[in-house]
Amino acid sequence: MHDGQPPRTAALPGGERPVWALIGPGIAALTGLYLLTMPLGPRAWGSLQMNLHLSGQTILLTVLVTYVVGAAVGGALGVGLGGRFLTTVGLTAIALLTAGVLLDALAPGVGLFGAGRVLSGLGAGGVAGATVVFARRAGRHRSAVVAVLAGLGVLSLILGPLVNEVLTTMLTWRMGYLVTVLPLGAALIAAAVSGFVLLLTRRPAPVPPSAPGAPHSPAGQRPWNAPPGA
Repeated sequence: MHDGQPPRTAALPGGERPVWALIGPGIAALTGLYLLTMPLGPRAWGSLQMNLHLSGQTILLTVLVTYVVGAAVGGALGVGLGGRFLTTVGLTAIALLTAGVLLDALAPGVGLFGAGRVLSGLGAGGVAGATVVFARRAGRHRSAVVAVLAGLGVLSLILGPLVNEVLTTMLTWRMGYLVTVLPLGAALIAAAVSGFVLLLTRRPAPVPPSAPGAPHSPAGQRPWNAPPGA
């Protein structure tokens, strides 16, 4: 008999969170790190400057400063809200990141390109902050998860300029942004699916045990010795 036993769910004891819920936000966070350093290659930097008619100071402000400032704001929001609302924060941040990438890839001028960098920074910071908070709640797997994410993050920062230089040389500087649409789409789907699974399998709040010596009664029924009107 299994009467009184709580249903098995995906929620873990002690406030832990399942590692697989980090797949979508993790992919998006790594993509955001790639977008931070990818314009720094000399050929990509020069092509972007020439195509958008940017001066040396203007391109620094438009490409890097806007992204870093947006990421700082998004990161603060992600850390503050991501622990409780990973799915909501993750989906919103990935949507902002994707919108920013598309604006950058298709921007005809510096205005839309700068707006795209701001949106990308907000999304990247938000999903990175939420991912860090969530990873710290991975229970006994926390150390391994943090180490893997940190290693992949460093790799993304290093590969960003290299990959973008190849794409710029072979095609155009816009391809460095367009190639991120595929991983961001996969991240969006993974975050939505994991959030849906967590919602369906959320463990209900535990019912406090009855006082010692008190007879057990099913929910919604009065104990047999309850006084009238109780």
